[in-house]
Amino acid sequence: MELYDTVATPYLEIAELLVPKPEVDIEALEVEDLVTMHAKLLYELRFLPRGTLAVRRRGQRVYYSLQTTVYHVRQDRYLSLRYNAELIELLKKKKQIRAALTRIRKASRHLPGYRRRLAAKQAIIDRRYADNYIYYTNKIYVCSTAEAAIVEMLHKHRVRFEYAPRTYIGGWYIHPDFKYIVDGQPVYHEHLGLPDDAGYQEDWHRKHERYRYDNLVDGVDLLISVAHGKRIDLVEIEQMLHARGVFWP
Repeated sequence: MELYDTVATPYLEIAELLVPKPEVDIEALEVEDLVTMHAKLLYELRFLPRGTLAVRRRGQRVYYSLQTTVYHVRQDRYLSLRYNAELIELLKKKKQIRAALTRIRKASRHLPGYRRRLAAKQAIIDRRYADNYIYYTNKIYVCSTAEAAIVEMLHKHRVRFEYAPRTYIGGWYIHPDFKYIVDGQPVYHEHLGLPDDAGYQEDWHRKHERYRYDNLVDGVDLLISVAHGKRIDLVEIEQMLHARGVFWP
């Protein structure tokens, strides 16, 4: 009998996400497998949309809605299979992950040192899988040499910034490359490191649509820098940030 379902992840570099099948006895699994599974599921949950999927059946028809709570008031938004198919699938996946987490928590409740081991594993996964954070500069992990150079430039100009903050934009949680505050308003900065890669461009187009959905304007609310082949033009980026008022010379 197979122990796990393998769930594809929409945005992450994790090769596979193992979710225990409903018929599997989780308590019989090795502690290290539980810890790793628990940490990966918690990590993936961060990137899924807000709210809960509600399913209603009327005869042969199935109706979906997104349930959210705003200021203690529950709101229902109808979801169309024609226009919201991707959102419905992600919310189904969220339900599956939450059910798996509930089973894991019950199974690990009495295991000594489980929380400590989970925290240690979570730190490793955060570092390894969060957009492949593999470069370390100025006490920050970043995912490319280009972004490391941008971080060093920002430190040189004493710019306050957030790197890859988890941000709710366009109905989704995404991670802008950089976030600045200018005149009390957030300004996001995306650096396109692989402009000639078709898959990368497809991912960027989807992410760009999230900004447009929230009416964020390119050059005002969203700054975009593009690599020139394998080279980054820091002078061009400095001029762009200076023109927007992110820093002053």
